[in-house]
Amino acid sequence: MINWKTFIVATGALAILPLGIHAAQVNSEVNDIHETNNMRHFAQRIKHGKRGDRGQVMNKLLQQLDLTEEQSQSIETIRSRSQTTAEDLHEQMKAEHQEIKSLLTSDADTEQIRQQFQETQALHQQLGNNRFETMLEIREVLTSEQRAKIAELMEQHQGRKGGFFQ
Repeated sequence: MINWKTFIVATGALAILPLGIHAAQVNSEVNDIHETNNMRHFAQRIKHGKRGDRGQVMNKLLQQLDLTEEQSQSIETIRSRSQTTAEDLHEQMKAEHQEIKSLLTSDADTEQIRQQFQETQALHQQLGNNRFETMLEIREVLTSEQRAKIAELMEQHQGRKGGFFQ
């Protein structure tokens, strides 16, 4: 004899399963669209020479320092090199994040996923180190008066005391 409750639950589950699979596929497609749009926006900002809020703020601050032509050229060289490195690191991070997503949906063991995450964290640290080293290189180009002035300008901009350039 058929247990009707079990039969109804089983057929209900079979009816809902394709909907769950479809929802997962739609969600994946939506995430792909968002990621594509984000990368397109990022590429357009790079193409038009926009470095994001941090870069724009630094540009405005540096313009107020009465830099010599030599200082301006040195700083532009430093920032250009830094930006190239940052873009490379961002691309590597994107690939590492994609790998983590793949591992999470696969049968990979937890330790392998942790290792992948550590690699992503290492790239993130390299990105921070790149920003810090760039700041130190620019600091070396500035005179002590210019460092004091940019620290003051940064304080005004950020609304807090101090700064890296003092």
